Order: sequence, then C-alpha cells, then structure tokens
Amino acid sequence: MTDYLAVSRRDVGAGLATGGSALLGAGLVNLWNFFQTFRARGFDSASIAEYRRGSEIFFLGMILAPVIAVIVGTVVWRVMMPDEPDPTYGAVAGVVSALGSLFVFAASIGFMFSLSQVFAGALAGAIFEFLFLTVLTAVFGGAITAPVITPLGALGGYVYERYITDDQR
Repeated sequence: MTDYLAVSRRDVGAGLATGGSALLGAGLVNLWNFFQTFRARGFDSASIAEYRRGSEIFFLGMILAPVIAVIVGTVVWRVMMPDEPDPTYGAVAGVVSALGSLFVFAASIGFMFSLSQVFAGALAGAIFEFLFLTVLTAVFGGAITAPVITPLGALGGYVYERYITDDQR
C-alpha cells in the first residue's frame, strides 16, 4: 500500500509522531479550558453540570486533530523533507505540520457546521457559513492553540528526525 501511495516508512512515522503531538496538544488545551471554566465558576456540582464553554469544538479537537495531524504530517514530510534526516528541518516541518493541521481542522469545523445550510437548500448561506466559521475558528482557535501546538510540533519533529539520524548511524 505504501508503494501505491508513494510514501515511505519515514513519512508515515513522522505523521504518527505528529499525530501524537496533536493528541498531547489537544489534551493540554482541553485541560486548560476545563480548569479555566471552573476557575471562573467555582468547583460545585452546578458548574460541573453546566460545563459547556466551547466543549463541542474542544471535544471534536480531541477526536479529529490527531487524525488530521497524521495526514498533514505525512504529507509535509513527503513534500518538504530532504532524503537525509536532519533534526533542524524536522523542527521546521513539525511547526508547518502543526499549523497546517490547525487550518485543516478549522476548515473541517466550517464544513461540518455548514452542512445544515446545504441540507436546507441554501447553498449561498452554506458557503458563507463555511468561510465565516473557518476563518473564525482559524483566527481565534489559532490564538488559543498556537502557543501550545507550535512548540510541541517543533519538539516532535526535532526528536523524530534526531531518532532517525541516530538510528542510521
């Protein structure tokens, strides 16, 4: 199958490493959001029951972000990495993978939420809603998650390429 897709084990391994970094980043952002909600509302049963502060998008992030990151990371390593492993390029590719995953995730959120307009028959409304939600999610979601996922992507890419370099010696 990898011959058919023209990817190597290095590309797929980098995609899996990127997916692991994305899962860690999504978990940290979810944990931060969870404690920010309780810090504002207090630790009581009512605040636990009404925990809804953006939880759908954060929950989707826990599910979709690692899957999207595996695909984006594999493509980034396939397209931009040289044949010889280099940890510095790995860090750059990790940042590109993290930010690319953020924008693909934002587009998937915009697509999912605009489907209701498509099924209602309002194609122009669906396009507007897709663009609006994609930009909104990318800008504000990026402002919240980029400080977390960028260093994780750089570290994941660096460590992965360092491991490949040490493995080839």
